[in-house]
Amino acid sequence: MHDVINHLINTVFGLGWPGWAISLIAYLLIATILFMIVPFQMLFLTYFERRAIARMQDRVGPNRVGPEGIFQPVADGVKMFTKEDIVPDAADKWVHLIGPGIVVAPTMFMFAVLPWGPGMVPFDMNIGLLFFFAISSVSAVGLMASGWASNNKFALLGAMRAVAQMVSYEIPAVLSLLAIVLVTGSLSIVDLITFQSGLFISSSDVPGIPDFGLGWFVFTPVGFLAFIAFFIAALAEGERTPFDIPEADSEIVAGYMTEYSGMKFGLFYLAQYVLNFLLCAITAIIFFGGWQGPGVGWLYAQAITPANPAGNGLFNVLAGVLGVFYFLAKTYFFFFVMVWVRGAYARLRIDQLMDFGWKLLIPLTLVNVVSAAIWVGLTKWGAADGLAFVEGWAPLMRWAVAFVITLVMNLVAYFFLVRVYSQSQDERARLDDEVLERLTNVA
Repeated sequence: MHDVINHLINTVFGLGWPGWAISLIAYLLIATILFMIVPFQMLFLTYFERRAIARMQDRVGPNRVGPEGIFQPVADGVKMFTKEDIVPDAADKWVHLIGPGIVVAPTMFMFAVLPWGPGMVPFDMNIGLLFFFAISSVSAVGLMASGWASNNKFALLGAMRAVAQMVSYEIPAVLSLLAIVLVTGSLSIVDLITFQSGLFISSSDVPGIPDFGLGWFVFTPVGFLAFIAFFIAALAEGERTPFDIPEADSEIVAGYMTEYSGMKFGLFYLAQYVLNFLLCAITAIIFFGGWQGPGVGWLYAQAITPANPAGNGLFNVLAGVLGVFYFLAKTYFFFFVMVWVRGAYARLRIDQLMDFGWKLLIPLTLVNVVSAAIWVGLTKWGAADGLAFVEGWAPLMRWAVAFVITLVMNLVAYFFLVRVYSQSQDERARLDDEVLERLTNVA
Protein backbone atom coordinates (compact mmCIF):
# COMPACT_ATOMS: atom_id res chain seq x y z
CA MET A 1 0.00 0.00 0.00
CA HIS A 2 2.82 2.39 0.92
CA ASP A 3 4.62 1.76 -2.37
CA VAL A 4 1.47 2.29 -4.45
CA ILE A 5 0.51 5.54 -2.67
CA ASN A 6 4.08 6.83 -2.93
CA HIS A 7 4.09 6.01 -6.65
CA LEU A 8 0.78 7.82 -7.22
CA ILE A 9 1.60 10.94 -5.19
CA ASN A 10 5.28 11.42 -5.88
CA THR A 11 5.81 9.74 -9.26
CA VAL A 12 2.54 10.14 -11.15
CA PHE A 13 1.53 13.53 -9.75
CA GLY A 14 5.04 14.67 -8.77
CA LEU A 15 3.95 16.32 -5.50
CA GLY A 16 7.13 15.43 -3.62
CA TRP A 17 5.49 14.64 -0.30
CA PRO A 18 7.77 13.44 2.57
CA GLY A 19 7.90 9.80 3.62
CA TRP A 20 6.12 10.36 6.94
CA ALA A 21 3.10 11.84 5.14
CA ILE A 22 2.96 8.87 2.75
CA SER A 23 3.14 6.44 5.69
CA LEU A 24 0.42 8.33 7.59
CA ILE A 25 -1.94 8.26 4.59
CA ALA A 26 -1.21 4.58 3.98
CA TYR A 27 -1.90 3.54 7.58
CA LEU A 28 -5.05 5.67 7.85
CA LEU A 29 -6.36 4.17 4.62
CA ILE A 30 -5.55 0.64 5.78
CA ALA A 31 -7.23 1.20 9.18
CA THR A 32 -10.33 2.65 7.50
CA ILE A 33 -10.60 -0.32 5.15
CA LEU A 34 -10.21 -2.81 8.02
CA PHE A 35 -12.83 -1.09 10.19
CA MET A 36 -15.22 -1.25 7.23
CA ILE A 37 -14.45 -4.91 6.56
CA VAL A 38 -14.95 -6.20 10.12
CA PRO A 39 -18.69 -5.36 10.53
CA PHE A 40 -19.36 -6.56 7.00
CA GLN A 41 -17.70 -9.89 7.77
CA MET A 42 -19.85 -10.31 10.85
CA LEU A 43 -23.04 -9.54 8.91
CA PHE A 44 -22.11 -11.88 6.07
CA LEU A 45 -20.98 -14.77 8.28
CA THR A 46 -24.10 -14.70 10.47
CA TYR A 47 -26.34 -14.73 7.39
CA PHE A 48 -24.29 -17.47 5.74
CA GLU A 49 -24.35 -19.67 8.85
CA ARG A 50 -28.09 -19.31 9.39
CA ARG A 51 -28.86 -20.16 5.78
CA ALA A 52 -26.38 -23.07 5.63
CA ILE A 53 -27.56 -24.60 8.92
CA ALA A 54 -31.16 -24.25 7.78
CA ARG A 55 -30.43 -26.16 4.56
CA MET A 56 -28.68 -28.91 6.53
CA GLN A 57 -31.77 -29.23 8.76
CA ASP A 58 -34.27 -29.11 5.86
CA ARG A 59 -35.38 -25.56 6.67
CA VAL A 60 -35.31 -22.32 4.70
CA GLY A 61 -33.64 -19.94 7.14
CA PRO A 62 -33.96 -16.11 6.98
CA ASN A 63 -36.10 -15.29 3.96
CA ARG A 64 -38.38 -12.36 4.87
CA VAL A 65 -36.21 -9.24 5.26
CA GLY A 66 -34.99 -8.35 1.77
CA PRO A 67 -34.44 -10.70 -1.19
CA GLU A 68 -33.65 -14.16 0.21
CA GLY A 69 -33.43 -12.56 3.64
CA ILE A 70 -30.10 -10.80 2.92
CA PHE A 71 -31.03 -7.80 5.11
CA GLN A 72 -31.81 -9.96 8.14
CA PRO A 73 -28.35 -9.30 9.72
CA VAL A 74 -28.95 -5.54 9.30
CA ALA A 75 -32.33 -5.86 11.04
CA ASP A 76 -30.69 -7.85 13.85
CA GLY A 77 -28.05 -5.13 14.23
CA VAL A 78 -30.70 -2.43 14.47
CA LYS A 79 -32.53 -4.51 17.09
CA MET A 80 -29.33 -4.84 19.14
CA PHE A 81 -28.78 -1.07 19.12
CA THR A 82 -32.36 -0.35 20.23
CA LYS A 83 -32.75 -3.01 22.94
CA GLU A 84 -32.59 -1.85 26.54
CA ASP A 85 -29.25 -2.24 28.32
CA ILE A 86 -30.07 -4.02 31.58
CA VAL A 87 -27.41 -4.23 34.31
CA PRO A 88 -28.08 -6.35 37.44
CA ASP A 89 -28.23 -4.32 40.67
CA ALA A 90 -25.57 -6.48 42.33
CA ALA A 91 -23.21 -6.44 39.35
CA ASP A 92 -19.87 -4.63 39.32
CA LYS A 93 -21.01 -1.84 37.00
CA TRP A 94 -17.63 -0.77 35.59
CA VAL A 95 -16.25 -4.26 35.00
CA HIS A 96 -19.62 -5.28 33.55
CA LEU A 97 -19.33 -2.33 31.15
CA ILE A 98 -15.76 -2.83 29.92
CA GLY A 99 -15.88 -6.65 29.74
CA PRO A 100 -17.30 -6.84 26.18
CA GLY A 101 -14.81 -4.20 25.03
CA ILE A 102 -11.89 -6.27 26.36
CA VAL A 103 -13.21 -9.23 24.36
CA VAL A 104 -13.67 -7.28 21.11
CA ALA A 105 -10.48 -5.17 21.12
CA PRO A 106 -7.97 -8.04 20.62
CA THR A 107 -9.80 -9.29 17.55
CA MET A 108 -9.36 -5.87 15.93
CA PHE A 109 -5.62 -5.82 16.72
CA MET A 110 -5.21 -9.27 15.16
CA PHE A 111 -6.09 -7.82 11.75
CA ALA A 112 -2.90 -5.72 11.91
CA VAL A 113 -0.66 -8.62 10.85
CA LEU A 114 -3.08 -10.47 8.54
CA PRO A 115 -1.84 -10.56 4.90
CA TRP A 116 -4.71 -10.27 2.40
CA GLY A 117 -2.63 -10.47 -0.75
CA PRO A 118 0.91 -9.95 -2.06
CA GLY A 119 2.20 -6.78 -0.47
CA MET A 120 -1.17 -6.27 1.24
CA VAL A 121 -0.32 -6.67 4.93
CA PRO A 122 -1.14 -3.77 7.26
CA PHE A 123 2.07 -4.27 9.24
CA ASP A 124 4.69 -6.92 8.53
CA MET A 125 6.14 -7.79 11.93
CA ASN A 126 9.02 -10.24 12.15
CA ILE A 127 7.11 -11.81 15.08
CA GLY A 128 3.67 -11.47 13.48
CA LEU A 129 2.60 -15.02 14.33
CA LEU A 130 3.56 -14.55 17.98
CA PHE A 131 1.72 -11.22 18.07
CA PHE A 132 -1.42 -12.77 16.52
CA PHE A 133 -1.80 -15.48 19.16
CA ALA A 134 -0.49 -13.46 22.09
CA ILE A 135 -3.05 -10.72 21.53
CA SER A 136 -5.84 -13.27 21.01
CA SER A 137 -5.23 -14.61 24.54
CA VAL A 138 -6.31 -11.27 26.02
CA SER A 139 -9.93 -12.16 25.22
CA ALA A 140 -9.87 -14.69 28.05
CA VAL A 141 -9.46 -11.81 30.52
CA GLY A 142 -12.60 -10.16 29.14
CA LEU A 143 -14.60 -13.38 29.33
CA MET A 144 -13.64 -14.01 32.95
CA ALA A 145 -14.25 -10.38 33.91
CA SER A 146 -17.68 -10.40 32.26
CA GLY A 147 -18.76 -13.60 34.00
CA TRP A 148 -17.48 -12.49 37.41
CA ALA A 149 -18.88 -8.94 37.18
CA SER A 150 -22.37 -10.25 36.41
CA ASN A 151 -22.70 -11.67 39.95
CA ASN A 152 -24.49 -14.68 38.52
CA LYS A 153 -23.43 -18.26 39.20
CA PHE A 154 -24.35 -19.39 35.69
CA ALA A 155 -22.35 -16.56 34.11
CA LEU A 156 -19.37 -17.29 36.38
CA LEU A 157 -19.55 -21.01 35.56
CA GLY A 158 -19.65 -20.22 31.84
CA ALA A 159 -16.69 -17.86 32.19
CA MET A 160 -14.66 -20.48 34.05
CA ARG A 161 -15.44 -23.03 31.37
CA ALA A 162 -14.48 -20.58 28.64
CA VAL A 163 -11.13 -19.72 30.20
CA ALA A 164 -10.31 -23.37 30.96
CA GLN A 165 -11.16 -24.32 27.39
CA MET A 166 -9.13 -21.49 25.83
CA VAL A 167 -6.06 -22.16 27.98
CA SER A 168 -6.21 -25.91 27.35
CA TYR A 169 -6.56 -25.70 23.58
CA GLU A 170 -4.08 -22.86 23.10
CA ILE A 171 -1.36 -25.38 23.98
CA PRO A 172 -1.94 -27.79 21.04
CA ALA A 173 -2.59 -24.81 18.76
CA VAL A 174 0.77 -23.24 19.60
CA LEU A 175 2.56 -26.59 19.42
CA SER A 176 1.09 -27.12 15.94
CA LEU A 177 2.42 -23.74 14.87
CA LEU A 178 5.77 -24.44 16.51
CA ALA A 179 6.28 -27.32 14.08
CA ILE A 180 5.76 -24.94 11.15
CA VAL A 181 8.03 -22.30 12.68
CA LEU A 182 10.75 -24.94 13.03
CA VAL A 183 10.46 -25.78 9.34
CA THR A 184 10.49 -22.16 8.14
CA GLY A 185 12.74 -20.62 10.79
CA SER A 186 10.58 -17.50 10.92
CA LEU A 187 7.72 -16.01 12.95
CA SER A 188 6.76 -13.58 10.18
CA ILE A 189 3.38 -14.45 8.67
CA VAL A 190 4.54 -13.01 5.35
CA ASP A 191 7.58 -15.32 5.38
CA LEU A 192 5.32 -18.30 6.11
CA ILE A 193 3.31 -17.51 2.97
CA THR A 194 6.42 -16.91 0.84
CA PHE A 195 7.80 -20.28 1.97
CA GLN A 196 4.80 -22.04 0.41
CA SER A 197 5.62 -21.25 -3.22
CA GLY A 198 6.15 -24.25 -5.48
CA LEU A 199 4.06 -27.17 -6.75
CA PHE A 200 3.02 -29.61 -3.98
CA ILE A 201 6.66 -29.37 -2.87
CA SER A 202 7.93 -26.09 -1.46
CA SER A 203 10.53 -24.43 -3.65
CA SER A 204 12.34 -23.58 -0.41
CA ASP A 205 12.84 -27.30 0.27
CA VAL A 206 13.63 -28.29 -3.32
CA PRO A 207 14.99 -25.40 -5.44
CA GLY A 208 13.91 -25.44 -9.05
CA ILE A 209 10.34 -26.60 -8.42
CA PRO A 210 7.92 -24.67 -10.70
CA ASP A 211 6.20 -21.91 -8.74
CA PHE A 212 2.43 -22.29 -9.01
CA GLY A 213 1.85 -21.11 -5.46
CA LEU A 214 0.94 -24.65 -4.39
CA GLY A 215 3.84 -25.66 -2.14
CA TRP A 216 1.50 -25.70 0.86
CA PHE A 217 2.50 -27.15 4.24
CA VAL A 218 -0.58 -29.36 4.28
CA PHE A 219 1.03 -31.51 1.57
CA THR A 220 3.71 -32.66 4.06
CA PRO A 221 3.18 -35.12 6.95
CA VAL A 222 4.30 -32.50 9.47
CA GLY A 223 2.03 -29.84 8.01
CA PHE A 224 -0.98 -32.15 7.64
CA LEU A 225 -0.92 -33.33 11.26
CA ALA A 226 -0.32 -29.76 12.43
CA PHE A 227 -3.29 -28.61 10.34
CA ILE A 228 -5.68 -31.20 11.78
CA ALA A 229 -4.61 -30.46 15.36
CA PHE A 230 -4.68 -26.71 14.84
CA PHE A 231 -8.13 -26.67 13.23
CA ILE A 232 -9.57 -28.75 16.06
CA ALA A 233 -8.00 -26.34 18.55
CA ALA A 234 -9.40 -23.43 16.51
CA LEU A 235 -12.91 -24.87 16.90
CA ALA A 236 -12.37 -24.84 20.65
CA GLU A 237 -10.81 -21.37 20.67
CA GLY A 238 -13.73 -19.98 18.68
CA GLU A 239 -16.27 -21.84 20.85
CA ARG A 240 -17.66 -23.70 17.88
CA THR A 241 -19.56 -26.99 17.98
CA PRO A 242 -18.72 -29.53 19.35
CA PHE A 243 -16.70 -27.27 21.70
CA ASP A 244 -19.38 -24.61 22.38
CA ILE A 245 -19.51 -25.62 26.03
CA PRO A 246 -19.04 -22.09 27.52
CA GLU A 247 -22.43 -21.09 26.06
CA ALA A 248 -24.22 -24.38 26.55
CA ASP A 249 -27.82 -23.15 26.38
CA SER A 250 -29.31 -26.33 27.81
CA GLU A 251 -26.93 -26.35 30.80
CA ILE A 252 -25.95 -22.80 31.85
CA VAL A 253 -28.43 -20.56 29.97
CA ALA A 254 -25.88 -18.63 27.86
CA GLY A 255 -22.65 -18.79 29.83
CA TYR A 256 -20.72 -15.60 30.47
CA MET A 257 -23.29 -13.64 28.38
CA THR A 258 -26.23 -14.48 30.63
CA GLU A 259 -26.57 -11.02 32.22
CA TYR A 260 -25.90 -9.02 29.04
CA SER A 261 -28.41 -7.44 26.71
CA GLY A 262 -28.55 -4.89 23.94
CA MET A 263 -25.36 -3.92 22.16
CA LYS A 264 -23.16 -5.37 24.91
CA PHE A 265 -24.58 -8.76 24.01
CA GLY A 266 -24.02 -7.88 20.35
CA LEU A 267 -20.35 -7.12 21.02
CA PHE A 268 -19.81 -10.66 22.27
CA TYR A 269 -21.28 -12.03 19.07
CA LEU A 270 -19.24 -9.59 16.98
CA ALA A 271 -16.05 -10.76 18.73
CA GLN A 272 -16.96 -14.41 18.31
CA TYR A 273 -17.67 -14.26 14.59
CA VAL A 274 -14.68 -12.02 13.86
CA LEU A 275 -12.46 -14.41 15.85
CA ASN A 276 -13.82 -17.36 13.87
CA PHE A 277 -13.07 -15.51 10.63
CA LEU A 278 -9.52 -14.79 11.83
CA LEU A 279 -8.94 -18.39 12.89
CA CYS A 280 -10.11 -19.61 9.48
CA ALA A 281 -7.91 -16.99 7.83
CA ILE A 282 -4.79 -17.96 9.79
CA THR A 283 -5.50 -21.64 9.00
CA ALA A 284 -5.62 -20.78 5.31
CA ILE A 285 -2.43 -18.72 5.60
CA ILE A 286 -0.27 -21.15 7.55
CA PHE A 287 -1.27 -24.46 6.00
CA PHE A 288 -2.79 -23.56 2.61
CA GLY A 289 -0.57 -20.73 1.41
CA GLY A 290 -2.89 -17.81 2.14
CA TRP A 291 -3.01 -15.73 -1.02
CA GLN A 292 -0.63 -18.12 -2.80
CA GLY A 293 -2.10 -19.69 -5.92
CA PRO A 294 -1.50 -20.08 -9.66
CA GLY A 295 -0.69 -16.76 -11.33
CA VAL A 296 -0.24 -14.55 -8.28
CA GLY A 297 3.54 -14.86 -8.13
CA TRP A 298 3.98 -14.01 -11.81
CA LEU A 299 1.67 -10.99 -11.61
CA TYR A 300 3.36 -9.65 -8.50
CA ALA A 301 6.79 -10.00 -10.11
CA GLN A 302 5.71 -7.37 -12.68
CA ALA A 303 4.23 -5.03 -10.05
CA ILE A 304 5.70 -2.06 -8.18
CA THR A 305 7.67 -3.47 -5.27
CA PRO A 306 10.81 -2.47 -3.34
CA ALA A 307 12.69 -5.03 -5.46
CA ASN A 308 11.11 -3.70 -8.70
CA PRO A 309 10.38 0.04 -8.29
CA ALA A 310 9.99 0.43 -12.07
CA GLY A 311 7.13 -2.07 -12.25
CA ASN A 312 3.63 -1.49 -13.55
CA GLY A 313 0.98 -0.40 -11.01
CA LEU A 314 -1.70 -2.30 -12.93
CA PHE A 315 -0.05 -5.57 -11.91
CA ASN A 316 -0.30 -4.54 -8.24
CA VAL A 317 -4.06 -4.39 -8.70
CA LEU A 318 -4.27 -7.65 -10.66
CA ALA A 319 -2.04 -9.56 -8.24
CA GLY A 320 -3.94 -8.08 -5.29
CA VAL A 321 -7.36 -9.01 -6.66
CA LEU A 322 -6.31 -12.57 -7.49
CA GLY A 323 -4.48 -12.99 -4.17
CA VAL A 324 -7.44 -11.71 -2.16
CA PHE A 325 -9.73 -14.06 -4.09
CA TYR A 326 -7.58 -17.10 -3.23
CA PHE A 327 -7.26 -15.99 0.38
CA LEU A 328 -10.98 -15.37 0.94
CA ALA A 329 -11.99 -18.53 -0.93
CA LYS A 330 -9.85 -20.64 1.40
CA THR A 331 -11.01 -18.71 4.48
CA TYR A 332 -14.70 -19.02 3.67
CA PHE A 333 -14.26 -22.71 2.91
CA PHE A 334 -12.93 -23.29 6.43
CA PHE A 335 -15.79 -21.29 7.90
CA PHE A 336 -18.17 -23.51 5.94
CA VAL A 337 -16.46 -26.53 7.53
CA MET A 338 -17.12 -24.96 10.94
CA VAL A 339 -20.80 -24.60 10.04
CA TRP A 340 -20.83 -28.13 8.63
CA VAL A 341 -19.42 -29.53 11.89
CA ARG A 342 -22.07 -27.61 13.84
CA GLY A 343 -24.81 -29.21 11.77
CA ALA A 344 -23.37 -32.72 12.07
CA TYR A 345 -22.06 -33.20 15.63
CA ALA A 346 -23.42 -32.89 19.14
CA ARG A 347 -21.78 -30.94 21.95
CA LEU A 348 -19.14 -32.68 24.06
CA ARG A 349 -19.21 -32.83 27.83
CA ILE A 350 -16.63 -30.74 29.66
CA ASP A 351 -14.72 -33.85 30.83
CA GLN A 352 -14.63 -35.22 27.27
CA LEU A 353 -13.33 -31.89 25.99
CA MET A 354 -10.53 -31.74 28.56
CA ASP A 355 -9.57 -35.38 28.08
CA PHE A 356 -9.36 -34.99 24.31
CA GLY A 357 -7.16 -31.92 24.54
CA TRP A 358 -4.75 -33.04 27.25
CA LYS A 359 -4.58 -36.80 26.62
CA LEU A 360 -4.61 -36.95 22.81
CA LEU A 361 -4.11 -33.62 21.07
CA ILE A 362 -1.19 -32.30 23.12
CA PRO A 363 0.88 -35.54 22.98
CA LEU A 364 0.22 -35.79 19.24
CA THR A 365 1.43 -32.25 18.59
CA LEU A 366 4.53 -32.87 20.73
CA VAL A 367 5.41 -35.81 18.51
CA ASN A 368 4.84 -33.59 15.49
CA VAL A 369 7.35 -31.06 16.82
CA VAL A 370 9.95 -33.85 16.91
CA SER A 371 8.94 -34.80 13.35
CA ALA A 372 9.45 -31.18 12.29
CA ALA A 373 12.96 -31.22 13.78
CA ILE A 374 13.75 -34.40 11.80
CA TRP A 375 12.33 -32.76 8.65
CA VAL A 376 14.58 -29.74 9.08
CA GLY A 377 17.63 -31.93 9.68
CA LEU A 378 17.09 -34.07 6.61
CA THR A 379 16.17 -31.23 4.23
CA LYS A 380 18.43 -28.38 5.36
CA TRP A 381 21.33 -29.60 7.47
CA GLY A 382 24.68 -30.89 6.28
CA ALA A 383 28.15 -31.84 7.48
CA ALA A 384 28.55 -28.59 9.43
CA ASP A 385 25.46 -29.54 11.48
CA GLY A 386 26.52 -33.14 12.12
CA LEU A 387 24.62 -34.79 9.24
CA ALA A 388 27.44 -35.52 6.80
CA PHE A 389 25.73 -38.64 5.41
CA VAL A 390 23.03 -36.53 3.67
CA GLU A 391 25.49 -34.04 2.22
CA GLY A 392 25.70 -35.69 -1.20
CA TRP A 393 21.98 -36.40 -1.60
CA ALA A 394 19.94 -34.48 -4.17
CA PRO A 395 17.40 -32.02 -2.66
CA LEU A 396 14.47 -34.07 -4.00
CA MET A 397 15.86 -37.27 -2.44
CA ARG A 398 16.37 -35.53 0.89
CA TRP A 399 12.78 -34.27 0.73
CA ALA A 400 11.45 -37.75 -0.13
CA VAL A 401 13.34 -39.42 2.74
CA ALA A 402 12.12 -36.75 5.17
CA PHE A 403 8.55 -37.24 3.89
CA VAL A 404 8.61 -41.02 4.43
CA ILE A 405 10.24 -40.91 7.88
CA THR A 406 7.96 -38.20 9.28
CA LEU A 407 4.88 -39.88 7.75
CA VAL A 408 5.69 -43.21 9.41
CA MET A 409 6.54 -41.52 12.69
CA ASN A 410 3.31 -39.52 12.82
CA LEU A 411 1.14 -42.48 11.80
CA VAL A 412 2.65 -44.71 14.49
CA ALA A 413 2.20 -41.99 17.10
CA TYR A 414 -1.41 -41.38 16.01
CA PHE A 415 -2.51 -45.02 16.19
CA PHE A 416 -0.69 -45.59 19.50
CA LEU A 417 -2.14 -42.49 21.17
CA VAL A 418 -5.65 -43.16 19.84
CA ARG A 419 -5.50 -46.68 21.26
CA VAL A 420 -4.33 -45.44 24.67
CA TYR A 421 -6.95 -42.67 24.65
CA SER A 422 -9.75 -45.10 23.71
CA GLN A 423 -8.77 -47.43 26.54
CA SER A 424 -8.83 -44.55 29.02
CA GLN A 425 -12.27 -43.49 27.82
CA ASP A 426 -13.57 -47.05 28.09
CA GLU A 427 -12.28 -47.23 31.66
CA ARG A 428 -13.92 -43.88 32.48
CA ALA A 429 -17.22 -45.10 31.00
CA ARG A 430 -17.00 -48.31 33.07
CA LEU A 431 -16.43 -46.37 36.28
CA ASP A 432 -19.32 -44.02 35.44
CA ASP A 433 -21.60 -47.01 34.91
CA GLU A 434 -20.58 -48.48 38.27
CA VAL A 435 -21.29 -45.19 40.06
CA LEU A 436 -24.65 -44.88 38.30
CA GLU A 437 -25.56 -48.45 39.23
CA ARG A 438 -24.70 -47.88 42.90
CA LEU A 439 -26.77 -44.69 42.98
CA THR A 440 -29.69 -46.48 41.33
CA ASN A 441 -29.54 -49.31 43.87
CA VAL A 442 -29.44 -46.84 46.77
CA ALA A 443 -32.47 -45.02 45.39
